[in-house]
Amino acid sequence: MEVHHHSHHPKKWKEYITEFLMLFLAVSLGFFAENLREQQIEKHREISYLKNVHDDLQLDLNTINTVLSQNTIRLRVMDTLFQAIKSNTITSEDIYYYTRNLALRATFESSHVGLDQIKSAGGLRMIKNEEITSGIQKYERTLDAIEKLENLRERILEQARFKMATVFDPMIAYELQINQVETGVMRFNRPQKSDAILQKNRQAVNELLNLISFGLNSNRYLNAYLNKQKLILLSLDSAIIREYGDKFH
Repeated sequence: MEVHHHSHHPKKWKEYITEFLMLFLAVSLGFFAENLREQQIEKHREISYLKNVHDDLQLDLNTINTVLSQNTIRLRVMDTLFQAIKSNTITSEDIYYYTRNLALRATFESSHVGLDQIKSAGGLRMIKNEEITSGIQKYERTLDAIEKLENLRERILEQARFKMATVFDPMIAYELQINQVETGVMRFNRPQKSDAILQKNRQAVNELLNLISFGLNSNRYLNAYLNKQKLILLSLDSAIIREYGDKFH
């Protein structure tokens, strides 16, 4: 039985080149397709994160306005207190009323879901708009300055609250606690009647008043930084809307 061998003609060099080109093209197209897919995913994340930053900024704007208002009211109330002291019309009930309320404070707590997402994704590298990246950096620097000022104010007002424990009659302090309202700048109602707190320990009361004054003086600097932050916020949000607003859903 004869075995017939099929003869194979050797490929021409052009066929090798054609096969190589087809293989190279297939690999290249696959690479470009994967790269395009990754870019689309990255772009989707970028839009999603900046949408969250936009939402955070709207919340922050409301918070800034509230804190600015409360800081300003407390500064005015403090002026009223010291005018009463200067004119010698201050009463013991006033001391309890004003010092207890002025030891309160409003803090700016930024909503930063979007900024946290950007940081966890590798920072600002995904954002190509320099106005937005610069705005975010300015916003975070001012946030840090505001936080440091608020911490300083809190340390001083905390000393004031400790000082109250040495000069306040415990029954009157208790009356203030149980009759307070849940909201508002002046949460503690004026006591119906009080002891002669000024006459009993004038030096300790003076220390308390100084601590209140030093602490609340920080509100002036805080308001300056909050107004600066407000301008940065509005500029940053405008840049985000211009770049991404039509892509937000």
